[in-house]
Amino acid sequence: MLVGCKKSEIITTTPKPGNTVNTGSTNPDIPPKVYDQSLYSTTELGPNLIKGTDFSKTLYGYTDKLSYKAGDMITLYYSGPDNPKQIITLSDFNGKIHASYTTAVKVQKVNTEKPWLDGCKFEKTGEFKLPDTLKPGVYRFRGTNYFVISDNENPYDITIVYPTNTDNAYNYGGGKSAYDPDLGNRATVSSYLRYQDGLVGRKDFTSSFFFWMLTQNYNANYITDADLDDYNNIQKSKLLMIVGHSEYWTRAARENVDKFVASGKNMLVLSGNTMYWQVRYNKKDNLMICYKDNNLDPLKDTPYSSILWETDFLKYPITSSIGADFSGGGYGSKLTNRQDGYKIVNDKSPLFEGTGLKNGDILKIPTVEYDGAPVVKMIMPGSKEIPVIDNSKLKFDKIELLGYDFAVNGGVEGPEKATNGLGTFIVFRKTPTSGTVVNAATTDWCSKRGMAGADKEKVQRITKNMIDKSLQGESLFTPQHA
Repeated sequence: MLVGCKKSEIITTTPKPGNTVNTGSTNPDIPPKVYDQSLYSTTELGPNLIKGTDFSKTLYGYTDKLSYKAGDMITLYYSGPDNPKQIITLSDFNGKIHASYTTAVKVQKVNTEKPWLDGCKFEKTGEFKLPDTLKPGVYRFRGTNYFVISDNENPYDITIVYPTNTDNAYNYGGGKSAYDPDLGNRATVSSYLRYQDGLVGRKDFTSSFFFWMLTQNYNANYITDADLDDYNNIQKSKLLMIVGHSEYWTRAARENVDKFVASGKNMLVLSGNTMYWQVRYNKKDNLMICYKDNNLDPLKDTPYSSILWETDFLKYPITSSIGADFSGGGYGSKLTNRQDGYKIVNDKSPLFEGTGLKNGDILKIPTVEYDGAPVVKMIMPGSKEIPVIDNSKLKFDKIELLGYDFAVNGGVEGPEKATNGLGTFIVFRKTPTSGTVVNAATTDWCSKRGMAGADKEKVQRITKNMIDKSLQGESLFTPQHA
C-alpha cells in the first residue's frame, strides 16, 4: 500500500506556453463549482478494482454528511450481516459511548458501477437524532466514517480541523481511491458517500491527538476540511489548529487560513505533507475532485486545476502559507541513518518550557513524511552542521528554527534518483501585524509515534505550550527574537 503522497509516481503536466491563465489567488475568473458532477467524464484512469468487500461478515456504513450540529438528524447507510435488531453505538475517540440505537441491518450491494463518483447508493438504514448534549468533537458510529459535531454560531478559543479530505483520498471503499488499486487505475474523483475501507492499513496520523484533547479543558470547536471554505466557521476563534496528515486543500480553504493569520491570530500546523494537492468540491459538496494531472482536468490551465500546489502556474506556493513544504522535506522513514525525530537547536524557545530539552537532544518522533523550509545550504545525513533557513525566499518578518531532521525526497526510481531534504520545526510571523504560525512539519506529531510515543510527555507539553501561550497572547519566539 502507498503511504503518503508518492509525489514522484504521479506525473502532473503544466500548461503549454501562451495559454492565458488568471493566476491571482483572489477571485480567479472561474468559480470553483462551475462544473457539476455530470461533466467529470474522466473519473478513473483504468478499469481495475480492489477486491470487493464481504458485507456478510462485517458491518460497514457511512453517514449522509461529515459535519453536524448537536441535535441534528443524521442518516445512516449500512451493509452488514442480516440483523433485525442491530445495536449501533455513537462514540468519541476515547471510546466513550454517547448514544445507542437499534435498527434493522441487511446485506446490501453497491448500487452503481462507479461508487467513487456516485457514492455506494445503499438503501437508507435509518434516520436518528443526535443527542442535544454532544459537545463539539470528532465522533463515529460503529462501522462508519468519522464526522464532526460543530458549533459555528458561538465563539470558541480554538478551532480544530479534522482532515476529512485525506481520509477520503485514501479510502478505497467500492474499489478505488486516489491511489488504489494502483496509480494507473486510480480514481480522479472521490465520493464522501462511501463506507471506508483500506484506512486501517494506512498510518494513523490523528488519533493520539484527539485522545489527548479529550483529557484537556480547552474551549474548542471542530470542523472538516470542507468547512474551511467558509471563513465564518473560523473567524470567531482565537487559534486555528491543522492536525494529522492534512494533504488535500481547496483554494478557498488556503485563502481563509491566510486571512485568519493576517488578522493577527495564531495557527498551529501539527501536520506534515500539508497542502500538497489542490482539490475542489462539486456543487453538492459530496465529491472531492483531484485529477493530479492538469491535462485530465476539466478546469485545466486555470487557478483551480487539481494538481500540486507547488506547480508554478498556480502562483500560490505552500511556503507562502505555512513556511515549509514536502519538496523541502521528504520521507523520514526511508533513511537508514535517520534521527527519528527533531534535533533541538533552540532550547531557549518558550515552546520548550518544562520539557528539559537541550540543544543537540533528539525529540523522538519517528516520521513518515516531513515538510521543510528553504535553507541556505542542504545539510547531509550525518552532518553536525545546523541548517540555516533562507528567509530571502520566504520574506517573512520573523522566522525561527526549533529543530530539524534529515529526510529523503523521491527515491521511487531508486536511491540514485533521491534528493536530500530536511524536516524543519519552525515558528514564524509573516508581517509585523500578522499572527504567529508554528509548523511542526511532520505527519506524526499527532500520531502514536508522537503524542503517544517514546517522548509523549515532551510532545504533549510542547503542544500545551503552543496552545496556552497563543491563547494568553504571549510571544512564541525566543526572547531575543520577540
